[in-house]
Amino acid sequence: MVGVSDVAKADGGPAVPLDTGIERYRSLLVADIDRSVASVQKLRANVTSGDLAAAKQAWIEARVGWERSEVFTSGFAPELDRDIDAWPNGATGFHAIEAKLFGAGRTDVADGVDALLHSLSDMTTIARNTSLTPQGLLDGLTRLAYEVGESKVDGGESRISGTSIDDMRNNVDGIELAYNTIFAAAIDSRDPNLHATAQRLIAEMKAKLAQRDLRQLEQERLRILSEELVLTLQTAAPRLALARPALELQ
Repeated sequence: MVGVSDVAKADGGPAVPLDTGIERYRSLLVADIDRSVASVQKLRANVTSGDLAAAKQAWIEARVGWERSEVFTSGFAPELDRDIDAWPNGATGFHAIEAKLFGAGRTDVADGVDALLHSLSDMTTIARNTSLTPQGLLDGLTRLAYEVGESKVDGGESRISGTSIDDMRNNVDGIELAYNTIFAAAIDSRDPNLHATAQRLIAEMKAKLAQRDLRQLEQERLRILSEELVLTLQTAAPRLALARPALELQ
C-alpha cells in the first residue's frame, strides 16, 4: 500500500507529501461530523418536546455536515455509513426518521434518534483515529462525484423532506473541500491542466446546484459533469502513483 508520505510521481519524480493535507482534512472532517452530532442532539430535544417544526429543521441541519463528510464515510466505515444513511429503503438512520417526521408528521422517533446519535458519535471516533490513506480518500472522492451525477440526480435521496438538492450541494462542497485540501497542490505540480479541469468541473457542478428547485435542475448536464470529474480523478491517480479509483467498494 502506498504510504501517506510516499506518494511519488509515476515516472520516478520526487515524492508528493500528502500527509499534511490529509491531517488538515481530518480536522475539517471531524468538525463536519461533530456539526451533525450537535444538530441531532437538538433533534432529540425537539422530538422529546413534540415540536415537529423544530425537529424537521434540526434534521435538515444535521444533514449538512453529514453530506459534506461522505468522501470519508462510505469507504472507511461502510457498515456504519449504512446504519446512518441507507436509502432509498433505510430502516434506520436519517431516512427512517425522515419518513416519520416529514411523511407522517410524527415525532415519536426518539429511539431512532438515539440510535442515530450513537452511530454518528462512533463515526466521529473513527474519523479521529483511523489511518486515512491517499488511495482511500481519492477512491471516496471519485465515488461521491459519481454518486451525485448517477444515483442522486434523478430525484435524490431525501425525497420525503424535499431536501435532495441540498444533499447534492453539500456533497459537492465536501468534494471541493477534500480535493482542495488534499490533492489540488500535488496534481497541479504534476499536471496543471488536469488540476484546472478538476477545478472547473467542481465549480460548474456547484453552479448547477445553486438554484433551489430540484425540478429545474439540469439533470443531464450535471450527470455529464459528474462523469467528467470521475474521469479526471481517475486520470490524476497515476500522477500520484495511486491506483485508478474504482466506483464500487472492493
